[in-house]
Amino acid sequence: MKKGYDQRQKLVIVKKALEIGFKEAAKVAGVHYTTVYEWRREVEALGEEAFLKYEPRYPGRGIKEIGEEQEKAIVEVWKANPGYGPGQVRNALRRQGVTVSIKSVRKVMEANGYQKRGKKREKEACQRFEAGRPLELAQMDILEVYINKARVFLMILIDDFSRFILGFRLLEETSIDHVVGLVREAVERYGKMEEILTDRGFVFYSWRGANRFELYLEKEGIDLTHARPHHPQTLGKVEALNRRIKSELFNQEHFSTVQEGFSALKRWVDHYNHRRPHEGLGGFLVPAERFHGLAERVLEELARGDKVSNPMGDVDRSLLNVVLGADGSISLYVLGRTLELKGGFDVGAFDFGRGSDSDSGQADSTGEGCASRCERQRDM
Repeated sequence: MKKGYDQRQKLVIVKKALEIGFKEAAKVAGVHYTTVYEWRREVEALGEEAFLKYEPRYPGRGIKEIGEEQEKAIVEVWKANPGYGPGQVRNALRRQGVTVSIKSVRKVMEANGYQKRGKKREKEACQRFEAGRPLELAQMDILEVYINKARVFLMILIDDFSRFILGFRLLEETSIDHVVGLVREAVERYGKMEEILTDRGFVFYSWRGANRFELYLEKEGIDLTHARPHHPQTLGKVEALNRRIKSELFNQEHFSTVQEGFSALKRWVDHYNHRRPHEGLGGFLVPAERFHGLAERVLEELARGDKVSNPMGDVDRSLLNVVLGADGSISLYVLGRTLELKGGFDVGAFDFGRGSDSDSGQADSTGEGCASRCERQRDM
């Protein structure tokens, strides 16, 4: 199987590929079709004359073969997640125990129709910040999208530390009641956040006194911070998430009703929280793993070359979280409600949503699990 072709032979193969197809030409030439695709890119970039004069840096070295199983895995991950770039595909494969270089991933993707995104415009330099633990800070924003030519609003709340989506709503109109309801549901489901960062939209901010959202947060002991006017970088994490949801979901799929859009959004959020490696978390972790304190275990598995396991399943509830008050006091919340600590407490005696016919053994088991998770959160 000959691979040490000179430039003139490569050009002949490329021209033949344009006639009979890249895979067929590659099969005749005895090389991988991504190799022929690379040659075509060089011809287009340099022009035929310069391509013929070009001397490869390592003549005769050949190109590393991409295994059939690797190629299949690359295409499957990308087709299942068309919004992924080569790095995300590589990282998703790594989580499955498949090791392949990002260069190989890019070659396979490009040969199958992937087009590199345009370079982002340079933005003003700004100091990057990140919360130090789950629920220390949440970001909240409202995105305007269209469903069947009707304007609707996506309201979303994310954890700054982990990028985990704590809650979302798809609404035909926005109101302060919807904002309060979303935060309340997130607190009841995951625990109490210490601070929320928003823009100065009318549902978040009042120029004359405090609105009902601000009064609700004050009553609950949650700090509210507003981004500077005309400075979206402050809400960078949630703004980036908004752009991704819009480009990957609402700009790609047609929904006849708001309910259809909500169902699709729910599936997208579940995949984002529990399946999608996040570039902001090192490229290998998914938001749920960082939010629930599983990052160290996952990174250890990846370092061993193991497939990432999921012993906790798709955990969607934080039973306990510890909040540090501005005065240095420490409060313990169970399912978002304050738990008074006076000389210790009996976790098993607290109602975790069990029916009245639940036995004490189940309560003890739940309590032990909650306590261990609390310790993990405090250690992060």
